[in-house]
Amino acid sequence: MAITKLLFCACKGTCVPKRNFTTLEEFKANLHKEGATLVEFSGGKVPCILVSPKKYEEMLGKVYGKRVSADTLLDIFYDGRDVFVDVNIKFRDTDFEENFLLYANDMLEWFEALAESGMIAMGPSETTYTNSQNIFMIQLPKKDAAEKALEIIKTNAKNRVARGMKDG
Repeated sequence: MAITKLLFCACKGTCVPKRNFTTLEEFKANLHKEGATLVEFSGGKVPCILVSPKKYEEMLGKVYGKRVSADTLLDIFYDGRDVFVDVNIKFRDTDFEENFLLYANDMLEWFEALAESGMIAMGPSETTYTNSQNIFMIQLPKKDAAEKALEIIKTNAKNRVARGMKDG
């Protein structure tokens, strides 16, 4: 599989790619396990990355009471059939930085909401924690990066759901 890599920076500074993968197996092994969803916010949909309750509490502890800004990097890998997006979120002036590898073929609506809203949310993965008060919203400083990423995903995600990420 010949993999093309593109980097879209939705941050104010300079972005540097964080991770590299070379085989489909490496991509599968590093997929974000807690999942992602869409949440309703101000009459629209905002994409939300789900994290473990422990990770969510850790994140809140690092940003609570601070004026926070975040850099978001969309690192896109594609081969003409499969598209993976490694979402890197770094809260400035903290040591909180996380990567979330997503299989974009099955998440077109999620990436459309990202491009439309210019926001990304983070929330706890367990339903006992999930309600509108437990969602942390991040405004992307550069919405155009999400729009460009969506174009790449739409063009290259040829095998949605039906392929099921099978080799070959």
